[in-house]
Amino acid sequence: MVSAAQIEKAMQDPWMAMTWGLCRAWPNYYRSRLLRLASDCGISRPGFILSFDCDTDHDSAVVEKLHFRLRRLGLHPIYAVPAEVLRSALPAYKALAEDGAEFLNHGFRRHAARTENGTAISTFFYDPTRPEEWEQDIRRGHHAVVEALGQVPRGFRTPHFGSFEAGATLDRLWRFLAGMGYLYSSSTRPLFAAKHGPAFRRHGVTEIPVSGCLDQPAQILDSWGLLSNGAGGSSRLIAQLDAYRAIMQAGAPVLLNIYLDPADVAEKEQVIAALGRMAPYETEGGFNRLAIPAAGHTIS
Repeated sequence: MVSAAQIEKAMQDPWMAMTWGLCRAWPNYYRSRLLRLASDCGISRPGFILSFDCDTDHDSAVVEKLHFRLRRLGLHPIYAVPAEVLRSALPAYKALAEDGAEFLNHGFRRHAARTENGTAISTFFYDPTRPEEWEQDIRRGHHAVVEALGQVPRGFRTPHFGSFEAGATLDRLWRFLAGMGYLYSSSTRPLFAAKHGPAFRRHGVTEIPVSGCLDQPAQILDSWGLLSNGAGGSSRLIAQLDAYRAIMQAGAPVLLNIYLDPADVAEKEQVIAALGRMAPYETEGGFNRLAIPAAGHTIS
Protein backbone atom coordinates (compact mmCIF):
# COMPACT_ATOMS: atom_id res chain seq x y z
CA MET A 1 0.00 0.00 0.00
CA VAL A 2 1.38 3.41 -1.01
CA SER A 3 0.89 6.08 1.65
CA ALA A 4 -0.30 9.65 1.13
CA ALA A 5 3.15 10.88 2.15
CA GLN A 6 4.79 8.71 -0.52
CA ILE A 7 2.38 10.02 -3.15
CA GLU A 8 3.13 13.62 -2.14
CA LYS A 9 6.87 12.97 -2.31
CA ALA A 10 6.49 11.37 -5.75
CA MET A 11 4.61 14.43 -7.02
CA GLN A 12 7.44 16.68 -5.82
CA ASP A 13 10.06 14.70 -7.76
CA PRO A 14 8.52 12.54 -10.52
CA TRP A 15 11.93 11.50 -11.87
CA MET A 16 12.94 10.15 -8.46
CA ALA A 17 9.62 8.34 -8.21
CA MET A 18 10.21 6.76 -11.61
CA THR A 19 13.71 5.70 -10.53
CA TRP A 20 12.27 4.14 -7.39
CA GLY A 21 9.68 2.25 -9.45
CA LEU A 22 12.26 0.91 -11.90
CA CYS A 23 14.63 -0.14 -9.13
CA ARG A 24 11.83 -1.84 -7.21
CA ALA A 25 10.52 -3.74 -10.23
CA TRP A 26 13.92 -4.59 -11.71
CA PRO A 27 16.72 -4.53 -9.11
CA ASN A 28 19.25 -5.28 -11.87
CA TYR A 29 18.41 -1.84 -13.27
CA TYR A 30 19.94 -0.33 -10.11
CA ARG A 31 23.13 -2.33 -10.52
CA SER A 32 23.57 -1.56 -14.21
CA ARG A 33 22.80 2.13 -13.72
CA LEU A 34 25.26 2.42 -10.83
CA LEU A 35 28.02 0.98 -13.00
CA ARG A 36 27.24 3.26 -15.93
CA LEU A 37 26.97 6.41 -13.82
CA ALA A 38 30.18 5.53 -11.95
CA SER A 39 32.02 5.48 -15.25
CA ASP A 40 30.31 8.70 -16.34
CA CYS A 41 31.54 10.57 -13.23
CA GLY A 42 35.09 9.31 -13.62
CA ILE A 43 35.23 6.37 -11.20
CA SER A 44 37.48 3.82 -12.89
CA ARG A 45 37.85 1.10 -10.27
CA PRO A 46 35.89 -0.58 -7.46
CA GLY A 47 35.66 1.36 -4.22
CA PHE A 48 34.53 0.77 -0.65
CA ILE A 49 33.93 3.40 2.03
CA LEU A 50 33.00 2.40 5.57
CA SER A 51 31.73 4.96 8.04
CA PHE A 52 30.13 4.70 11.46
CA ASP A 53 27.37 6.87 12.87
CA CYS A 54 28.01 7.07 16.61
CA ASP A 55 24.69 8.57 17.67
CA THR A 56 24.40 7.20 21.21
CA ASP A 57 26.50 6.42 24.26
CA HIS A 58 26.05 2.72 23.44
CA ASP A 59 28.08 3.35 20.29
CA SER A 60 30.74 5.26 22.22
CA ALA A 61 31.13 2.35 24.65
CA VAL A 62 32.25 -0.07 21.93
CA VAL A 63 33.71 2.11 19.20
CA GLU A 64 37.36 2.17 20.27
CA LYS A 65 37.73 -1.60 20.47
CA LEU A 66 35.82 -2.05 17.20
CA HIS A 67 37.95 0.56 15.43
CA PHE A 68 41.22 -1.14 16.21
CA ARG A 69 39.84 -4.55 15.25
CA LEU A 70 38.91 -3.16 11.85
CA ARG A 71 42.26 -1.42 11.51
CA ARG A 72 43.98 -4.79 12.00
CA LEU A 73 41.87 -6.07 9.12
CA GLY A 74 43.21 -3.27 6.91
CA LEU A 75 40.24 -0.90 7.07
CA HIS A 76 40.18 2.83 7.83
CA PRO A 77 36.72 3.66 9.21
CA ILE A 78 35.34 7.19 9.11
CA TYR A 79 33.18 8.57 11.92
CA ALA A 80 30.10 10.79 12.15
CA VAL A 81 29.47 11.74 15.79
CA PRO A 82 27.10 14.41 17.14
CA ALA A 83 29.17 16.83 19.18
CA GLU A 84 27.26 16.21 22.41
CA VAL A 85 28.01 12.48 22.09
CA LEU A 86 31.62 13.20 21.12
CA ARG A 87 32.19 15.32 24.22
CA SER A 88 30.68 12.69 26.53
CA ALA A 89 33.25 10.05 25.46
CA LEU A 90 36.12 12.24 24.35
CA PRO A 91 39.03 9.92 25.32
CA ALA A 92 37.70 7.16 23.05
CA TYR A 93 37.24 9.46 20.08
CA LYS A 94 40.59 11.14 20.64
CA ALA A 95 42.22 7.72 20.41
CA LEU A 96 40.58 7.21 17.02
CA ALA A 97 41.61 10.65 15.79
CA GLU A 98 45.17 10.07 16.95
CA ASP A 99 45.15 6.87 14.91
CA GLY A 100 44.32 8.95 11.83
CA ALA A 101 40.55 8.47 11.67
CA GLU A 102 38.59 11.17 9.87
CA PHE A 103 35.55 12.72 11.54
CA LEU A 104 32.59 14.20 9.71
CA ASN A 105 30.50 16.99 11.16
CA HIS A 106 27.29 15.24 12.25
CA GLY A 107 25.71 18.23 13.92
CA PHE A 108 25.90 19.35 17.52
CA ARG A 109 22.80 18.06 19.31
CA ARG A 110 22.12 14.48 20.27
CA HIS A 111 19.53 13.14 17.85
CA ALA A 112 19.08 9.50 18.91
CA ALA A 113 18.94 7.34 22.02
CA ARG A 114 18.63 3.71 23.06
CA THR A 115 15.78 2.40 25.20
CA GLU A 116 16.36 0.05 28.13
CA ASN A 117 16.04 -2.96 25.80
CA GLY A 118 18.53 -1.45 23.33
CA THR A 119 16.07 -0.24 20.70
CA ALA A 120 17.27 2.84 18.82
CA ILE A 121 14.91 5.81 18.77
CA SER A 122 15.22 9.19 17.03
CA THR A 123 14.98 12.31 19.17
CA PHE A 124 15.88 15.32 16.99
CA PHE A 125 15.36 16.01 13.29
CA TYR A 126 16.43 18.87 11.05
CA ASP A 127 13.33 18.63 8.90
CA PRO A 128 10.80 20.35 11.21
CA THR A 129 13.21 23.07 12.34
CA ARG A 130 13.75 26.45 10.73
CA PRO A 131 16.77 26.64 8.39
CA GLU A 132 18.50 29.05 10.73
CA GLU A 133 18.29 26.43 13.49
CA TRP A 134 19.83 23.55 11.56
CA GLU A 135 22.47 25.87 10.14
CA GLN A 136 23.41 26.84 13.69
CA ASP A 137 23.54 23.17 14.68
CA ILE A 138 25.97 22.53 11.83
CA ARG A 139 28.15 25.48 12.84
CA ARG A 140 28.24 24.38 16.47
CA GLY A 141 29.04 20.80 15.40
CA HIS A 142 31.90 22.03 13.25
CA HIS A 143 33.49 24.12 15.99
CA ALA A 144 33.06 21.32 18.52
CA VAL A 145 34.99 18.82 16.36
CA VAL A 146 37.79 21.34 15.85
CA GLU A 147 37.94 22.13 19.56
CA ALA A 148 37.75 18.52 20.76
CA LEU A 149 39.94 16.75 18.22
CA GLY A 150 42.01 19.46 16.57
CA GLN A 151 40.63 18.26 13.25
CA VAL A 152 38.78 20.47 10.76
CA PRO A 153 35.84 18.54 9.27
CA ARG A 154 35.78 18.45 5.48
CA GLY A 155 32.51 16.57 5.20
CA PHE A 156 29.03 16.48 6.71
CA ARG A 157 26.23 13.98 7.24
CA THR A 158 22.74 15.18 8.09
CA PRO A 159 21.14 13.55 11.14
CA HIS A 160 18.30 11.28 9.91
CA PHE A 161 18.94 12.45 6.36
CA GLY A 162 16.09 10.40 4.87
CA SER A 163 13.63 12.95 6.28
CA PHE A 164 15.62 15.92 5.00
CA GLU A 165 15.74 15.60 1.24
CA ALA A 166 13.30 17.99 -0.41
CA GLY A 167 14.95 19.65 -3.40
CA ALA A 168 14.99 23.17 -1.98
CA THR A 169 16.18 21.88 1.40
CA LEU A 170 19.14 20.00 -0.06
CA ASP A 171 19.95 22.94 -2.29
CA ARG A 172 20.16 25.22 0.75
CA LEU A 173 22.21 22.61 2.65
CA TRP A 174 24.79 22.26 -0.13
CA ARG A 175 25.09 26.03 -0.54
CA PHE A 176 25.54 26.43 3.21
CA LEU A 177 28.21 23.71 3.38
CA ALA A 178 30.05 25.24 0.43
CA GLY A 179 30.05 28.57 2.23
CA MET A 180 31.71 26.87 5.21
CA GLY A 181 34.39 25.42 2.94
CA TYR A 182 33.19 21.82 3.05
CA LEU A 183 34.29 19.45 0.28
CA TYR A 184 31.61 16.80 0.52
CA SER A 185 28.39 15.56 2.08
CA SER A 186 27.05 12.02 2.46
CA SER A 187 23.46 12.85 3.29
CA THR A 188 21.27 11.20 0.66
CA ARG A 189 19.64 7.82 0.08
CA PRO A 190 20.60 5.20 -2.54
CA LEU A 191 18.07 6.41 -5.10
CA PHE A 192 20.04 9.65 -5.42
CA ALA A 193 22.96 7.54 -6.66
CA ALA A 194 20.65 5.82 -9.14
CA LYS A 195 19.45 9.21 -10.37
CA HIS A 196 22.63 11.32 -10.27
CA GLY A 197 25.52 8.88 -9.81
CA PRO A 198 27.59 7.70 -6.83
CA ALA A 199 29.28 11.11 -6.51
CA PHE A 200 27.86 14.34 -7.94
CA ARG A 201 28.58 18.06 -7.57
CA ARG A 202 26.13 20.62 -6.24
CA HIS A 203 27.17 24.23 -5.54
CA GLY A 204 30.80 23.27 -5.10
CA VAL A 205 30.11 20.34 -2.75
CA THR A 206 30.37 16.68 -3.78
CA GLU A 207 27.38 14.66 -2.58
CA ILE A 208 28.09 10.95 -2.04
CA PRO A 209 24.85 8.99 -1.44
CA VAL A 210 24.87 5.93 0.78
CA SER A 211 24.46 2.62 -1.03
CA GLY A 212 21.42 0.37 -1.20
CA CYS A 213 20.86 -3.38 -1.18
CA LEU A 214 21.35 -4.84 -4.65
CA ASP A 215 18.17 -6.88 -4.34
CA GLN A 216 16.13 -3.98 -2.91
CA PRO A 217 17.75 -0.69 -3.91
CA ALA A 218 15.44 1.53 -1.85
CA GLN A 219 16.65 -0.25 1.30
CA ILE A 220 19.75 1.47 2.66
CA LEU A 221 22.56 -1.01 3.25
CA ASP A 222 23.10 -0.18 6.91
CA SER A 223 22.82 -1.77 10.32
CA TRP A 224 19.86 0.35 11.43
CA GLY A 225 17.61 -1.01 8.70
CA LEU A 226 18.95 -4.55 8.41
CA LEU A 227 19.85 -5.31 12.03
CA SER A 228 18.00 -2.94 14.39
CA ASN A 229 14.74 -3.02 12.42
CA GLY A 230 14.99 -6.64 11.37
CA ALA A 231 14.95 -6.23 7.57
CA GLY A 232 17.02 -9.36 7.06
CA GLY A 233 19.46 -9.48 9.97
CA SER A 234 23.19 -10.22 9.90
CA SER A 235 22.87 -12.86 7.19
CA ARG A 236 21.38 -10.36 4.76
CA LEU A 237 23.97 -7.70 5.56
CA ILE A 238 26.76 -10.22 4.96
CA ALA A 239 25.12 -11.46 1.75
CA GLN A 240 24.90 -7.91 0.41
CA LEU A 241 28.54 -7.20 1.24
CA ASP A 242 29.56 -10.40 -0.52
CA ALA A 243 27.39 -9.55 -3.55
CA TYR A 244 29.08 -6.17 -3.93
CA ARG A 245 32.46 -7.83 -3.44
CA ALA A 246 31.73 -10.24 -6.28
CA ILE A 247 31.13 -7.26 -8.59
CA MET A 248 34.36 -5.68 -7.39
CA GLN A 249 36.31 -8.88 -7.97
CA ALA A 250 35.23 -8.66 -11.61
CA GLY A 251 36.83 -5.21 -11.79
CA ALA A 252 33.60 -3.28 -12.29
CA PRO A 253 33.75 0.37 -11.10
CA VAL A 254 31.09 0.07 -8.42
CA LEU A 255 31.23 2.21 -5.28
CA LEU A 256 29.90 0.80 -2.00
CA ASN A 257 29.37 3.53 0.59
CA ILE A 258 27.91 2.08 3.78
CA TYR A 259 27.46 3.32 7.30
CA LEU A 260 26.84 1.25 10.40
CA ASP A 261 26.19 1.86 14.09
CA PRO A 262 29.01 0.45 16.24
CA ALA A 263 26.61 -0.91 18.87
CA ASP A 264 24.85 -2.95 16.19
CA VAL A 265 27.92 -4.79 14.91
CA ALA A 266 30.62 -4.74 17.61
CA GLU A 267 29.80 -8.27 18.80
CA LYS A 268 28.87 -9.75 15.41
CA GLU A 269 31.95 -11.71 14.41
CA GLN A 270 30.68 -12.76 10.99
CA VAL A 271 29.78 -9.19 10.06
CA ILE A 272 33.22 -7.97 11.09
CA ALA A 273 34.82 -10.75 9.03
CA ALA A 274 32.71 -9.77 6.01
CA LEU A 275 33.81 -6.14 6.41
CA GLY A 276 37.40 -7.32 6.53
CA ARG A 277 36.96 -9.07 3.18
CA MET A 278 36.18 -5.65 1.69
CA ALA A 279 39.57 -4.21 2.71
CA PRO A 280 41.28 -4.79 -0.68
CA TYR A 281 38.70 -2.50 -2.30
CA GLU A 282 38.76 0.32 0.25
CA THR A 283 38.96 3.73 -1.39
CA GLU A 284 42.22 5.34 -0.29
CA GLY A 285 41.41 8.72 1.22
CA GLY A 286 37.77 7.81 1.70
CA PHE A 287 35.23 10.50 0.88
CA ASN A 288 37.96 13.03 0.15
CA ARG A 289 39.06 10.96 -2.84
CA LEU A 290 35.61 11.46 -4.33
CA ALA A 291 35.37 15.18 -3.68
CA ILE A 292 35.56 15.94 -7.38
CA PRO A 293 37.38 19.25 -7.96
CA ALA A 294 36.15 19.69 -11.51
CA ALA A 295 33.99 18.06 -14.14
CA GLY A 296 35.82 15.40 -16.07
CA HIS A 297 38.28 14.65 -13.27
CA THR A 298 39.19 10.96 -13.21
CA ILE A 299 38.99 9.22 -9.85
CA SER A 300 41.55 6.42 -9.95
